[in-house]
Formats: sequence, C-alpha cells, structure tokens
Amino acid sequence: MKNQVKSWKSILDNFFFVSQVNGKRPKTLQWYKETLIPFTKSVPLEELSVYSIKKYISSLRERGLKPASIDTHIRAIKFFLHFLYDEGYLEENISAKIKRYKLPKSYPHILNDEQILNLLKVCDKKSWDGFRNYVIVLTFLDTGIRLSELLNLTVNDVNLPKRSIFIRSGKGEKDREVYMGKTLVREMAKWLKMRGYFPYEERVFITKQGYPLNKRGVERIIERLARKAGIKGVRCSPHTLRHTFATNFIRNGGDVFTLQKILGHADITTCMIYVHMGGRQIQEAMMKN
Repeated sequence: MKNQVKSWKSILDNFFFVSQVNGKRPKTLQWYKETLIPFTKSVPLEELSVYSIKKYISSLRERGLKPASIDTHIRAIKFFLHFLYDEGYLEENISAKIKRYKLPKSYPHILNDEQILNLLKVCDKKSWDGFRNYVIVLTFLDTGIRLSELLNLTVNDVNLPKRSIFIRSGKGEKDREVYMGKTLVREMAKWLKMRGYFPYEERVFITKQGYPLNKRGVERIIERLARKAGIKGVRCSPHTLRHTFATNFIRNGGDVFTLQKILGHADITTCMIYVHMGGRQIQEAMMKN
C-alpha cells in the first residue's frame, strides 16, 4: 500500500462513491458495505497483503460461515482489490492470488413433465378459488415471474390483446414485460371475468372477500396442491416453479440472454445454472442465438 494513503475510511468512501457513480445498484452497494467494512476492520491498512487476506478468509471459516457465504466475501474482496490497483492505491494487483472458495455443485429442484401435469390436474377448475389457484400455477410455469411480482400484479398490468404482463419487480431491478402463451392468455381471460369487479382492490389474485393474497397464502396453495398431486422428493414452491420455467425455456430452444431478460436478472451468470442443468442438449440450445 502506498505511503500517502492514510486510512481505510478514506479509501472506502472513495470506493463507495465511485461504485455509485458507475451505476451500482443499492443492493450491490449494501453488499459491499456488509463485506468490506468488517474486512477493513480486521486487516490493518499497513498490513494488507496476500497473507493477511488469506488469514482473514480463514477466520471466516473458523467463525462457522458456510462456504457460499465465505465465497460471497471473497468475491467482494477481489473486486475491492481490483479497485485499489486501478486507482493507484496498490502497485501490484494481488486479486489473482486470492482464490475463490470451491463450492459443491448444487442445482435447484425442478418439476418434471409428469409432475407439472399432475399439479395442474389437481386444481379444481370448477370452483372460484380452485380456478384462481390453477391460473396462479399456470402463470408461474408460463412466465417464470417471482412470487412478489405475482402478488403485485394488477388488472391493468395484464394486456390480453398483446398477450403480455407488465412486471414491477420491486427488487431494485428494472420493470419489464413478459409474454404469455396461448393457454395462459385464454385462462387468464376466464379468471379475470370470474374474479369480478372490486373497486377497492386492483390486484389480479385475490381472496373471495376481495383482499390481495399474501406471500404465505400463495406458498400454502402450492404446497397443498403438490401434496394432492403426490409430488415427492421435490420441495414444491413458487420458486421451484420459476426454476422449472427457466429450465424448460432453455430445453425448448430458448437462449440464455432472452431468459435473463424474462427473469429480470441483472447478471447473466445467475441464469447460467439453467444451461448446465440439462447437459449438452441445453448448452446447444443456448448457442442457437
């Protein structure tokens, strides 16, 4: 570290300022603060070295942090080290000497085709709430939207002639538009008619009393339908349905860049897991674009 640098605080202030100017999202800035402030408190400025960094990483393991959490810290530290070198605080870029934590390969659970059909079959489409639940499941499987996005979906967000849904992500990401398949368009139109008019509530998915469904309510609906469908070995949740959509999108020839836009991910690497889940077939599909 060069002699003219007086404190970690001045460096961190500069780092956070530059990150903000470069368009880093609030969530990313918060991640930097949660990982780098403890790091700079533990490693004195004058002792910054590959050894002291590795020693700090070892202390995270000793504190009982899980491998995924430790790797999150390492990613932030490596990015910070790049900044220190680029800004002239370090004469050598030592980031390459800090290795990422090896994580066990784990893939999200998804439903197979038979489980999807069974899940849809057990919905009682003749009853008001049963048909609502059917359209909820279909919306997850057909669009891959998040649970929070489904809960916030309003009647005006659904454009049946255009076959699209406008998504307000609510996660600091950009709003986006996703498109519905023919089946979902048809069933969504039936649901909106069956739903009825409630002047005080504009959410698409509501209770019989006209109040919006909440997070736990939808989770219970999916769990109950999964038990009824006899789905075992997979924890069936709204996020499982989102993973299922993403994997099937790639398997059916979609490319990872379009999937990134549909899912509303800022970083394409988040979507790469779906490429690896289906082996060569999925990798070939990804390369079509």
